[in-house]
Amino acid sequence: MTRVAYYIDSHGFGHSTRSICLASHFPKDWNLVIKTNGPRWLFQEELLIDFEFQPSELDVHPIQSEGYRINIDATGEFLLEKLNRSEQLIENEMDWLRDQKIDLVLSDISPLAIESAHRCGVPCYGISNFTWHWIMEPFFTDGPQSQAIRSLEEMMGRATANFRLPFSVPEVYPGPSIETPLVTRLPRKFRDRSRREFGMEAGIAYVLITFGGLDRPDRDLRVLEKFSPIQFVRTLSSSERRMRSAEQFLERDREIENLWHYVHPELYHPDLVGAVDAVITKPGYGILSETMALGTPLLLDTRDDFREFDVVKEVLDKYPQVQFLPSDRMERWDFEKELNEILSVERKVWEGPANGAEFILERIQ
Repeated sequence: MTRVAYYIDSHGFGHSTRSICLASHFPKDWNLVIKTNGPRWLFQEELLIDFEFQPSELDVHPIQSEGYRINIDATGEFLLEKLNRSEQLIENEMDWLRDQKIDLVLSDISPLAIESAHRCGVPCYGISNFTWHWIMEPFFTDGPQSQAIRSLEEMMGRATANFRLPFSVPEVYPGPSIETPLVTRLPRKFRDRSRREFGMEAGIAYVLITFGGLDRPDRDLRVLEKFSPIQFVRTLSSSERRMRSAEQFLERDREIENLWHYVHPELYHPDLVGAVDAVITKPGYGILSETMALGTPLLLDTRDDFREFDVVKEVLDKYPQVQFLPSDRMERWDFEKELNEILSVERKVWEGPANGAEFILERIQ
């Protein structure tokens, strides 16, 4: 039996959802321990294999401010605090790895997890389309934060191998990396069946609004009424949905005629993405991979403070059903022209393979 520790960053949902996809392909004789500060409910709802779940002290990622923008000052403080404690954190994790008799470590994308496994002599693999040292590098060009970033880079370089997912460039990893196909969850149901079950009216466009588990302040949603007959869908949080225990899937907003809330306690997000006619979101890996695999039209907020954004935009500019909107317009829900365009153009599905989970497993077993 192979005992696997999977370290998953809690920054948004994308790290968790692609890790769920990969873990779902694990051999039956693998024993899985998930170490994350991400939401337990997400793994309980979607990972259909047995696993242990533990929090992790090894996250090193940017700190968000209002509207999922990076707070550079808070990020710098967090980075130094984490690196100042890194030796103790690594020693503690090494003790845990030995005590638990871990045979294999996967990291999406904690450098501290890679370093801990490396020192223990345990095979360890990084899996991501970017690394945190690469994301944070432009914010801190000198001083102690810059030195901390170099330390993170060195740790990532000690992986047995690093798997580089799409929406990336080779320099995100120190040294060589393995270019890897898309790792993404796919719908479990056909589109027509999902639309019927959700209660979506035939011939009417439904647009999902989602921002990947990161807080985003709502402006006046009443402006959505001007887009009628287009219907908009938002999901309640998992805790809200469980408390409601609703039998129906979609419930109309009490004030806004063309706004619906997904209220059913069970939600497999790719089925919803496959059912709608477009998605309004931020450019994060999870939602990008799910929509691009299906060719679902996308209206994306810009993230000029996130280094990953330029790379993502270069890839997605090849797809006619994808458009980008300046953040100030997104906050005002000012996207009538762009939304009508992406709903009317011919869709182009992801050009490359989407068998990243199988690809990785062939190389780590």
